[in-house]
Amino acid sequence: MESIKERDLQILKIATVTLMLAVIFTCSAGSAANLQVNPAAEGGYTTIQAAVDAANAGDTIFVSQGTYVENLKIDREMRIWSDSRNPENTIVKAADPAESTVEITAARVTFSGFGVEDSDKAGILLTGASYCYINNNRARNTENGILLQDAGSNNINGNIITLNEIGIRLEGSDSNTIQDNLVAYNYGPGISLEESSRNIIFNNYFKNAENVEDNAVNADNTWQSTLTTKINLVRGPFIGGNFWADLEGTGYSETCVDENSNGICDSAYSVTGGGSDNSPLFPRVPGAITALDNKLDAEAYEQGMAAREEAGNETETPLEEATEEATEPTEEEETPETEPEEENGAPAPGLGFTVLAAGAAYLLKRRK
Repeated sequence: MESIKERDLQILKIATVTLMLAVIFTCSAGSAANLQVNPAAEGGYTTIQAAVDAANAGDTIFVSQGTYVENLKIDREMRIWSDSRNPENTIVKAADPAESTVEITAARVTFSGFGVEDSDKAGILLTGASYCYINNNRARNTENGILLQDAGSNNINGNIITLNEIGIRLEGSDSNTIQDNLVAYNYGPGISLEESSRNIIFNNYFKNAENVEDNAVNADNTWQSTLTTKINLVRGPFIGGNFWADLEGTGYSETCVDENSNGICDSAYSVTGGGSDNSPLFPRVPGAITALDNKLDAEAYEQGMAAREEAGNETETPLEEATEEATEPTEEEETPETEPEEENGAPAPGLGFTVLAAGAAYLLKRRK
């Protein structure tokens, strides 16, 4: 009788443990679902935002190839991946250009594999977000390719950021890691930091007319990692600092000296505004630079610059015409000895004023 009771007790214990494991497994499986965005498939979500709204914290969203015209707002932890992992064929265009194409306000969001375009604010905006992973995206045709506002401890990794007014901008954002990105052919600064410190910025490829916006806070950030034996972005043998190029082929990394052929410039690079990159990368493998440039569109950049110059000329022309109309008398009226504008103490705008006004308009458009 005693042995039967012991056996029954053991069976009860095993059953209890099995039930507990089943409950734990069911809860774990139920807490992390996969959602599919595919407008062509039956049962799939037709927009990314619809899947985001339906997702629970911790879910993963897979997005099929295509172009999605919408402004995404992500307010909870989740992973959003393109099926192809190719930002060239899975694109999100801002439906409302006045808003960011993608806005993330939650912690621990992964956003990977997308082209993000056509915003007058930001391609990807992190505001108040932390521990997010922004990887393998292409941001173009925006005011700020990637913008961090009051966002800390995020990883901006492996993105192509090009043809924007500003490549990457940090505002009041600390302790972020910015690495392995191509930040090139942007019309303004490649990277801009405002009231942001303790960020680490390394193994990036910078190729812009202005790579770093002049700001004293640049000295409060780190522009290289600890020198580590690992293939870097330009296929050198060490992870260290960044590759500093410019549009004329005379950037620091393009002209520095590497006497010991370790792929690191022998002297540090002084970052604009303060701070230094103590291990700037040297193009030990020239073919690697060509391969990186082939991922970019220098021709589109030239076209964009030409369009900006044309817009500046269009701004200048009406002012010149107005000046001529104001200063040339008609046949019916006599030219007074003193122009009315001069009598009132407000002379008509001359050519110098016209050029200054056009230049100011151009700069304001670039720096908004």
